[in-house]
Amino acid sequence: MASKPTNADLTAPTSAAGGIKTARRAGQLRVRLLDGETAEFPLANGPTITFGRSRAADVVISDQSVSKVHFSLRVVDGGVELEDLGAKNGTWFAGRRVRRIVLARGDKFSAGSCAIELVEIGEVDVEVAADSECGLLFGESLPMRELFATLAKLAPTPLDMLVTGETGTGKELTARTIHDLSLRRDQPFVILDCSTLPSTLADASIFGFRRGAFTGAEHDQPGLFEQAHGGTLFIDEIGELSAELQVKFLRALDRRQVARLGEPGNMRTVDVRVVAATNRDLSAEVRNGRFREDLFHRVAHASLRLPPLRERGVDVIALAERFLDIVAADHGQRVSLADDAKTLMATHDWPGNVRELKNAIRRAAFVCRDHVIRSEDLSLGRPDGWGYKLAKALDDGKNHEYEDLHMLVDSIYLPAVMTECQSISASARRLGITRGRLRSRLQALGLHDVNDD
Repeated sequence: MASKPTNADLTAPTSAAGGIKTARRAGQLRVRLLDGETAEFPLANGPTITFGRSRAADVVISDQSVSKVHFSLRVVDGGVELEDLGAKNGTWFAGRRVRRIVLARGDKFSAGSCAIELVEIGEVDVEVAADSECGLLFGESLPMRELFATLAKLAPTPLDMLVTGETGTGKELTARTIHDLSLRRDQPFVILDCSTLPSTLADASIFGFRRGAFTGAEHDQPGLFEQAHGGTLFIDEIGELSAELQVKFLRALDRRQVARLGEPGNMRTVDVRVVAATNRDLSAEVRNGRFREDLFHRVAHASLRLPPLRERGVDVIALAERFLDIVAADHGQRVSLADDAKTLMATHDWPGNVRELKNAIRRAAFVCRDHVIRSEDLSLGRPDGWGYKLAKALDDGKNHEYEDLHMLVDSIYLPAVMTECQSISASARRLGITRGRLRSRLQALGLHDVNDD
């Protein structure tokens, strides 16, 4: 079993030195094939490690029953999430084929006919920024401050960069921050949005054209590469490029030369730094033949993964309050968050990430009563979801003692987990506690009729 460096999450801070602190995070996994071979590998810049038979996987397992990219492991609260990636022979745990499940140290599972044990989850020291702001970005959470420390190192370099992240995580703001922290900060920052690029106008927009090159070309027009000369070209959603344009992009990036339409022999040299962004898994796109491997390596001299909001913990409330400050500054309307609103926000998955949070807060600020945002003002999730139920239970005007609050959370959340996981063992793994402890908590709530594996 061969391995390559890959990804994980942050935990708690330890020490500081100037503008950089040292933090501890899950940073090593040890897994063992049950034929005796053990692999240990570091995790960096994100939480997912892929396993499979091909070299496209982060960890290569030489077994014909294993698919090319078979499964992934991801560090989460309470353990390591195992996810099957559509493997032909399936991923199995406790005799059942699984799509996604949380593992603890010592758990065994199978990929095809290959049996694997999660031996250990270790920690490493990583550098994080001391400040909660970096350029246009904000974050008090450790995942964001680790990102800031990496940005501070990479932004001043001449390296082309690939920024990955889900929709709404702030890829354009990150690209602008890279530009602003670079030596090109006083030069143009030009955006090419591949998702809105009309195929009929793509070449003319990107590479420019000469007067008379086509009907309607009434004057010479430089393309986006030329417009970004001396500065930064931000290629947003690069994964949307057609196969034909990928070839042309690769040629332009390799040579740093472009030819306008109507001037095939006149190559113009451009001095640009490229920052590309995508919400797709470009490695998977390469494996599936939808994205050129040479172009992928050309734009990914350095890579940054933006954490989704659900991984950022304390940032949810901190960002919400910053957005309310903006509302107050723009409209003179000071609005606060009620405790039940904060509870609901902390339990929401935020599939639209920071963009969803910003829109939810802005809307709620204008529809709430008495300048206080409550859970019902946020329009998040399902009204029957456990987050809503907890938020409403807390909206009773009382100061809850810790033990009462703990029991209230258990009474709403644990049944929801049991319904989803359908067994004590699976629920305990999801919660990161032992089966005995979960049984005790359920018994205290009067839930005795539960199934075990």
